Amino acid sequence: MTTPDGPMATGGTEPTGRTWFAHELVRAHARDAGDALALVADGERLTWLDLDARCDAVAALVREAGVRRGERVAVVVDRVADAAPMLLGVLRAGAVAAPIAGSLRERERRAAIEVVAPALTILAASLAGRTAPAAADPAAGSATDPEAPAIIVMTSGTTGTPKGVILSHRAMAASADAWRAVLPPATGWAMPLGLAHVAGLGILWRAIADRVPVIALPPADPGALLAALRGDGAPTHVSLVPGQLLRVLEASADAPAPAILRAVPLGGGAIPAALVDRALAAGWPVVPTYGLSEMGSGVTALATNEAREAPGTAGRPLPGVELEIREPDRDGIGEIVVRGPSRCSGHLGDADAAEPPTPATELRTGDLGRLDREGRLIVVDRRTDRIVRGGENIDPSEVEAVLARHPAVAEACVVGRQDERWGSVPVAAIVLRSAAGDRGVVEDPGDDALAAHARADLAGFKVPVAFARFDCLPRTSGGKLRRDVVRAFLGGARSGELARPGGDAIGWRLTGDGPAHILLLHGTVSTAAQLDRLAAALVATAAAEGNPVTVHAIDRRGSGTSTLARLRTLTAAEHTGDLVAYLDARGIDRALVVGHSLGGVIGLELAARHPDRVRGAAVYEPPYGLLAEGEWRPWFQRVARDTADAHARTGAPAAAEAFIRLVAGDAAWDRLPARARAYLEREGDGALVDTNLAGLDPDGLSNISAPVAILTGDASEPFYAPIADTLASRIPGARRIGLPGATHTTAISDPAPVAAAIRHLLEPTA
Repeated sequence: MTTPDGPMATGGTEPTGRTWFAHELVRAHARDAGDALALVADGERLTWLDLDARCDAVAALVREAGVRRGERVAVVVDRVADAAPMLLGVLRAGAVAAPIAGSLRERERRAAIEVVAPALTILAASLAGRTAPAAADPAAGSATDPEAPAIIVMTSGTTGTPKGVILSHRAMAASADAWRAVLPPATGWAMPLGLAHVAGLGILWRAIADRVPVIALPPADPGALLAALRGDGAPTHVSLVPGQLLRVLEASADAPAPAILRAVPLGGGAIPAALVDRALAAGWPVVPTYGLSEMGSGVTALATNEAREAPGTAGRPLPGVELEIREPDRDGIGEIVVRGPSRCSGHLGDADAAEPPTPATELRTGDLGRLDREGRLIVVDRRTDRIVRGGENIDPSEVEAVLARHPAVAEACVVGRQDERWGSVPVAAIVLRSAAGDRGVVEDPGDDALAAHARADLAGFKVPVAFARFDCLPRTSGGKLRRDVVRAFLGGARSGELARPGGDAIGWRLTGDGPAHILLLHGTVSTAAQLDRLAAALVATAAAEGNPVTVHAIDRRGSGTSTLARLRTLTAAEHTGDLVAYLDARGIDRALVVGHSLGGVIGLELAARHPDRVRGAAVYEPPYGLLAEGEWRPWFQRVARDTADAHARTGAPAAAEAFIRLVAGDAAWDRLPARARAYLEREGDGALVDTNLAGLDPDGLSNISAPVAILTGDASEPFYAPIADTLASRIPGARRIGLPGATHTTAISDPAPVAAAIRHLLEPTA
């Protein structure tokens, strides 16, 4: 189905259309099947009678404290055996339960409690041994309004302050009923998830609805889960996040799944298709899902029998849920917008809400996705700011604020990086105060010290797993932080761009994934993409030499993916500064530099100016104009002048044409295919910038200490060989290599001989 705004999918009708109250069902189960098992947790086995009695005890405690109907009670969740009856008992007293994870640091806990503004805060441990007074009427204050708030789920916001998602009794019941309608019947639920999160709460509500037991398990102990699934009275259902499922598969060595299992809902972050395939191969009945706290956890689910054919999707909407892809682009990708009976009633302190939302009120998730031909959701990107690590939400701005309090950190940007075990993990890009010119020069404290600083104020799952140093963070013209750029750079993307001071950017493309690193620099009227074949040849040659590499092809001055804020003369110092900043941000100590044409000039300048960062340099026909002799020296000056004149007259296309005609001859330009000519014309701005390169230091070439190979082709234009000879005489130990029959474009069109000629530089180094 398609709306005027975009494609829509629905999950059919609401399963029951009724609202039930979990705390009332517990009482009914105690009456009808009191001796049946309800909860196994923390070494205790509670029947429905036991759970009902503990709920009464909590309700009495809440009333004794003077809490009135509808007021909020913060419940610090630790032991599930205490937390489950505590949450249900708060509801039985007519109050609203706000579970807060006991694993939070004191500062984080105070921040959450401040948002909740509870009438009472209680610890799960305070329940020990407590029973309800004999004369008490446990149901005296119990809620009867389906729209009354039941649960406040704490989740991360965009400002560093936690947000409280308000879920009514209606929402909690509707979510449970929707899941029960799409999953096989359950005889028990394993719960390796805490009750401070919506996923754990959802399990509890579903189990109560079906009158089946919940078996609480440690979240990070795959052995305990496997034992529970293979023991007496094993549960048929278990909800996991991707990292938990991966650890279970590893712990069991991909042995066949326990036969008792009927459903394994999988959510809480990005779900790798390879993980779904691996689990299915071992017989785990996984049900990939997409959800969020504001919808009571569940939005879509992918049936196990479909997961094999579409492991990269999150399935179809749950019953009663409508899902729309708002304002899709040409690929069908747009914002995921949902509505349905499990929709939240808003957020605590949401002053922007014109009126309380209803199940029919749309919820803009901020996530991007599209629908496949079968109406299944494919989540393209989770919320751009929030990081979901193993089901735990992390607010980047909170982590950034903590890092910024370190005396050596001027600013920080925290983003998520895809991780096979956890789904996503936080990584940080930081600008040191010395780099920012703030408060003088401050010594880099190192990753361990930065992590320790963060750990003092943050829960362990929020501490960045890696730190990269940037000389500036990318921002929009309005000063807004470009998290997407940092995420691409730190998150394992194979291409993207990196900000430079002043608003410029350099692009980058990765080939290979080895531990050694090559910087690959392109020439004028060229881009990093044109060197993809050379990058692949370098990777293959290095692998054959027993030294796997990663090639970092850099769009160094405004072509390809990168941009110049304004056309201007760039200096050799700026070019080399860009490369050092790139290496720093990647955490690369030393790299081999391979440069084609003008990229070779920049590579030699880098080796001369920063010898500690270059382990070798291979340059193919670098037009080092200051070393040209006789008639060629004024020729270089003419190239710069005529290119600039052409650009001034009619822009980039004329500059590109003038450059090619001067360098390669009129015939070379005239015989270019239309597609190639159009490509080159787009690079005319680069021709203008490159031909006006300033600040070369030929005297500094004697400072190069790394091995250098200078390559030329026998069939190339005649001025490259004399320049290469002069360079070889000025660079200590430089090696001259001639390639038979090669032209100036051989590095692009037939790169294998170039890679083979420099294989001695690709050998493993200590």
